[in-house]
Amino acid sequence: MGKRVAITGLGVSLKPAPSENEKAFKNRKIKKLLSRGEKIFCRSAVDAVLDSGILETDTANEKRGIFLGTTKESSSRTELLNVLKSIYDGEIRHKEFAEAVAENMSPLFVIKSLPNACLHYAAEEFGIRGSNSLFITNGAAGSQAIAAAYHTILRGDCIWCLAGGFDSHLDEEEAYNFKQYGFKVDTIGEEKSSEGLGEGAGTFILEDYDHAVSRKAKIYGEIIGHGETFLDLDQEETENIRVLKKGICKSLASAHEDVTNVSFIHADGLTYKNYNVIEEAAIKDIFHDIPQINSKNQIGNLLGAAPMVEIAENLSGKEIDQNRSQVFMKLSAGFGGEVSIIVLRRNGL
Repeated sequence: MGKRVAITGLGVSLKPAPSENEKAFKNRKIKKLLSRGEKIFCRSAVDAVLDSGILETDTANEKRGIFLGTTKESSSRTELLNVLKSIYDGEIRHKEFAEAVAENMSPLFVIKSLPNACLHYAAEEFGIRGSNSLFITNGAAGSQAIAAAYHTILRGDCIWCLAGGFDSHLDEEEAYNFKQYGFKVDTIGEEKSSEGLGEGAGTFILEDYDHAVSRKAKIYGEIIGHGETFLDLDQEETENIRVLKKGICKSLASAHEDVTNVSFIHADGLTYKNYNVIEEAAIKDIFHDIPQINSKNQIGNLLGAAPMVEIAENLSGKEIDQNRSQVFMKLSAGFGGEVSIIVLRRNGL
């Protein structure tokens, strides 16, 4: 048997920590540069690292990796909108625009807008100098971060990786941008469903299995397989069902698992352009009456954070029946048609 990849640390946060008890990075100068979603991520990352005890081992910095997933594409648009509102009357005059920028926009606007800034801050915090990437594929981003960390460890490039996902779009003006994807922006933070925007962050510590065993780490489970596929959501459902089924079978093959050994599926349930109909049909064709879970009905749609938070629930939130297979599958979908599929095996703690 080749290399195995264990999950040895979990951290989940669904809101920022109270300022008086904040679990933040040691570099306090970055606090004013972080978005709300990034602050939530900092809390989950600290929890995951402490939970794993990984920093207590002597691991070369270049053998530590970091992979993050999010939907952050810019800083808060509120400052920019205030500038435009203050000067717009049919034409933009450069002098007045510059004056409005100085009055309404922070000089840190550009730095705060960098989507990969949080990756740098986390790498600095935990002494990570190895492989790294940021994924901005909304609902699939966190899953793709997990997959990248998984493959990095399988290749032997890193001994352990921090994989995280985070998002927060509860600001009214930002949330409105998601209306085109079918989200209910009139009930921000209240609607608990695939169409209701939530906020949160999840972080995993993925580690070479033998390394985890040698240091007697707590092992929540293993990543055992991964597959990716891409749907054209403007195409007919029949073709998309075929493509998704092929992706699911690819992930099972990479895990060396049979359909009958999968105990349940954590579906994505994205309703944009009938993805949920495609997903349900593909799962039924392959697995027939397998139990399915959709956590978005309890926590809302956390976008980039959803895969982490939902998988963490499956790893730590349920009592494990040792008489049943502990293999399960998580599907995560993005608005552009990206689907990332992770196959995991739970460990009885």
